Parts: sequence; C-alpha cells; structure tokens
Amino acid sequence: MYRVALEAILGFRLAGETLRVEPCVPSGWPGYEVSYRHRSATSRILVENAAGTGHGVRSVTVDGRTAEGGAVPLRDDGGEHDVRVTLG
Repeated sequence: MYRVALEAILGFRLAGETLRVEPCVPSGWPGYEVSYRHRSATSRILVENAAGTGHGVRSVTVDGRTAEGGAVPLRDDGGEHDVRVTLG
C-alpha cells in the first residue's frame, strides 16, 4: 500500500538517477511536502495545487532552476535540495 500511495497518488517515479513527480491528488488538496533521501543528499519536495486541478504538472524547479523535461536529477552530493512542483 505504501508503494501504491507513493507512485499512484503522490506520483513518485524513479528512473535511474532521476525522479519525476506526477501526482494525481484530490482537487481539494492545496499541496503536500515530502522529504526524500537519495544516498547522501536530501530533497525537500513541495507540490503546490493552488489551481485545484490535482494533476497536470505545469512546472518543476530544483534549487530555483527549471528542471529540464520535469526530471529531477538525484545527486549524491551530501546537500539539501529544494524541489518545487506546480500543478495546473
């Protein structure tokens, strides 16, 4: 059930050294936050659903920079990274 929640509802998709976040959440959810650890790095992932759509990724940024193709590179750099996913 944990995996179903992560993949189907919260939209976490791991592919090699990248992560995609493509959620399908209730339209009434304003968003959610997840802390994800990959090796020595931690990503704070904030999903914003201000438009109330619950799905449809409009933009993805990593540390303030646009993520190419919406893919979040997973680093092993010991750092903390801010990931922002905007739905709409």
